[in-house]
Amino acid sequence: MHFEGTFDVKAPRQKVWDFISVPNNVAKCLPDLQKLEVLAPDRFKATVKAGVGFIKGTFNFEFAMLDMQPPTHAKLSGHGSGTGSTVDLETAIDLSDLPDGGTRMAWKADAKVGGLIASVGQRLLEGAAQKLVGNLFACLKKQLEG
Repeated sequence: MHFEGTFDVKAPRQKVWDFISVPNNVAKCLPDLQKLEVLAPDRFKATVKAGVGFIKGTFNFEFAMLDMQPPTHAKLSGHGSGTGSTVDLETAIDLSDLPDGGTRMAWKADAKVGGLIASVGQRLLEGAAQKLVGNLFACLKKQLEG
């Protein structure tokens, strides 16, 4: 599955970078996060309660931040498993200045889902992912602009 979009926030690019490049900051905006363990500045583990349709459970993810080019570009790679399912995620984020002093975040994400959770169908998975992304960006906006 492929997702992409843009998100504008009324905060300078450096402030946005400083916030999103720290896993503990972003963790505040992850719904159903059960546990976060920072292994290194660019690696962390997360335990998340998740579900789509009738398949619900706990997923354990390991993430690595790659290709960091402060304060404009980063990639995040992750692998998770749980409830008889696997999820592989690759995300790229690019930050640019807006004329009003704000920041535009352009993002792309590719997810590969396998096992039980893949059986619920792509339409349900895409809907759940879009809802998660929407909630994440609403929270980021509140944290950065508040």
